[in-house]
Amino acid sequence: MKQKILFTLFIGLFAMFPLLIGCLNLERSYLEKRYFILDVSRGKDISSPDTETVLKVRRFRVSPKYEGKGFVYRLKDLSYESDFYNEFFISPASLLTEEIRKWVAESGLFQHVVDPSSYMDPNYVLEGAVTSLYGDYGVSTAPKGILEMQFFLLDEASASPEIIFQSKYRKEEPLKDNTPDALVKSWNEALKQILTEFETDLKEYMSKIDP
Repeated sequence: MKQKILFTLFIGLFAMFPLLIGCLNLERSYLEKRYFILDVSRGKDISSPDTETVLKVRRFRVSPKYEGKGFVYRLKDLSYESDFYNEFFISPASLLTEEIRKWVAESGLFQHVVDPSSYMDPNYVLEGAVTSLYGDYGVSTAPKGILEMQFFLLDEASASPEIIFQSKYRKEEPLKDNTPDALVKSWNEALKQILTEFETDLKEYMSKIDP
């Protein structure tokens, strides 16, 4: 009799098992990673130059603090964190170098602008460094995107290449809201301003050495 009762209870629990499973929420909530790029455009066409100069753009270096793909946030003076869920689609070094090369190629200052894989012998080489690339969310300041860059132009025509022009730029662009999308837009605007100023300064210098 006892075995019959136990068997009946077992059959009842087995029959209710699908109902119990249906009451449970087995779906786990999680954050999906998002990937971003930087993209700047001058918005106008520049005529080709009369000179036949070739510029080679080397891969820009990025400070070890910001070379990872995850976005970096400054929370306090010495407190930083990296975002695992929002990051650049490719490394910041590759991403920024590509945008810089594209911008200079459209500047009209050089006949050809090539990357290091090109077999063309350059007249000049452009290299540089990204010293700051982060979102500033410090308590005492309004949120903003920070971008700081250095540029170095080398003369490859001389026996020993030397730096003939260098410049440094820093931009702090306010964020419209505290979202990764707003941060990327601020970086894009900062990069566009930096490249515009760099082009102006470089054009002035090039006019003196190659009138």
